[in-house]
Amino acid sequence: MKIKVLFALFFLIFSFNTNAATVECSFTAGEAYDISSGEWVGSAGWEDIWDLFGEGITLPLENSLLQLLDSQEIFRAGSTDKGTVYLLGGEMGVEGRLSSVQNGTIIIYSGFCSVGFG
Repeated sequence: MKIKVLFALFFLIFSFNTNAATVECSFTAGEAYDISSGEWVGSAGWEDIWDLFGEGITLPLENSLLQLLDSQEIFRAGSTDKGTVYLLGGEMGVEGRLSSVQNGTIIIYSGFCSVGFG
C-alpha cells in the first residue's frame, strides 16, 4: 500500500505541466553579419522570411520565464530547428529575435511575439 501511495504522489508531483504558456512570434526583418568581422553582409526580404517561417513560430515557454517578460531584460526563451529565440517584454509588447549561425554568418530575425496560455 505504501508503494502505491508513493507512486501516486510521485506521479502527481512530476505530471504538472511546466510549460503552461506558449509564445508565437512573427518575424518581419532579417539581417546577416560576418561572424569574424561583424560586418553586415545582407538582409532578408519579406518573401524570404515568409518562405522560412510562414505565419511564424510557436514554442513552449516555461513558467519560470514568464516573470522575465516584466523585467525589461532580454532572455533566452528556447530553441527551434531554425535557431535560438530571445524575448524582451516592454510597454509596446513582446519583441522577439531568432538567431542562428550558418557558414560563418550570424543571422538575426526580428519581430513581435504574443504569449498565450492553455
